[in-house]
Amino acid sequence: MFRSLVRKTTPLLAFGVGIAAFPKDWRKGQFGDKKLLVINDSVLEQIRSTDRYKQLVNDPNLKHYNSSHAFPDQHHKNYVNTGLLFGPDLMEIDPIVFLDEKNGELTSFYHLGDKLISQDGQIHNGIVSTILDEGLCSAGFPLLPSKKGVTASLLIDFKNQAPPQSTVVLHAKVKEAKGRKVVIEGYLETLPLNKSETPLLIAESKCVLVEPKWFKYFAWLQV
Repeated sequence: MFRSLVRKTTPLLAFGVGIAAFPKDWRKGQFGDKKLLVINDSVLEQIRSTDRYKQLVNDPNLKHYNSSHAFPDQHHKNYVNTGLLFGPDLMEIDPIVFLDEKNGELTSFYHLGDKLISQDGQIHNGIVSTILDEGLCSAGFPLLPSKKGVTASLLIDFKNQAPPQSTVVLHAKVKEAKGRKVVIEGYLETLPLNKSETPLLIAESKCVLVEPKWFKYFAWLQV
């Protein structure tokens, strides 16, 4: 019995000691207003000129932020939207996010450049999947006990392929929140930049987000 207890607790204690020993800047997020380089300002102006953006930015119930401000600066280079795939002709803006934490609703804007295409010349479905996964989870995190979780299931129904140089908008809403489990549904579509355009539905998705039991022991950790 003692050996069994040691085998179960030693890894957990070692992990905790290791985390505590890391520098403070790694453990604690630094959410400054540092602007990312090479942002496509013309795309930002187009988004800000739309009726949808103006409606969201004037809603006092929504939290408004850029995606890069949702996690520590030291993780930026490993984050897809503002690290690995950020830059000219890739993801050209720091995604703009509007979040209703109480009701689990999220709207976010992205711009997809020419270098994110697959062999058929359209935006790769892997990019779409990443946006849906990260976006739907962001809508669900506030409703978990520790505000942290992992994707247990992600179902995606691809409808149309997005053309390169598309500005797209993600809509996500929590459908069920019970204990350590949250179910979120959402869809990604192109953003009409003028009244003569109609949105193109790219994909619909359903995500099951869960908080592992052991997360509660590290609720103090800001990562």
